[in-house]
Amino acid sequence: GVMTARAAGGSAKGLYLAAEAGHNGKSHNHNDGGNFIVFANGEPAIIDVGVGTYTAKTFSSQRYEIWTMQSAYHNCPTIDGVMQSPGRKYAASDVVYRQDDAGAELRMNLAHAYPEAAKVESWRRAIRLDRLANRVAISDEFSLAGPVGEITLTLMVPSRVQAETGALRFENGVRIAYDASLSPEVEEITLDD
Repeated sequence: GVMTARAAGGSAKGLYLAAEAGHNGKSHNHNDGGNFIVFANGEPAIIDVGVGTYTAKTFSSQRYEIWTMQSAYHNCPTIDGVMQSPGRKYAASDVVYRQDDAGAELRMNLAHAYPEAAKVESWRRAIRLDRLANRVAISDEFSLAGPVGEITLTLMVPSRVQAETGALRFENGVRIAYDASLSPEVEEITLDD
């Protein structure tokens, strides 16, 4: 359930993509099925924040109260405020990996990574590195069992972001294009450890 791919083998030039389609019952787990990271020319562009300083809470029943363990703070969907749940049964399914000279792709269904409250019947995510275009594409197709108020697609990034219609631009020159029907919001999180 883990994929890593580079634009060019043995070189930091171009894009590097890593993605996960596992379950949420692993040792030192974060609820992050469907999460991905991207580096551009050796520099982080879309990140996994990692963990804060370990405390007793990190290894307690309150572990998933820590923001860095929650799917809302990974590059994952949040459906009407409902995040992924911890435990082995909360897992990606229908995981398929394909790779050739033109690219690498990881496909999965994230429906079972969420509790019933999310109303997810199907959430098919495809994460692809297109080596020829030097581009990463994320595609989400979903079906819900009923109406929801809001769906949030999080992207954690290590630099300031400028929102434009249909695109986000980073200080390091990276550009993320998105469907113009979406409404981006930028939130800064100050790390204190």
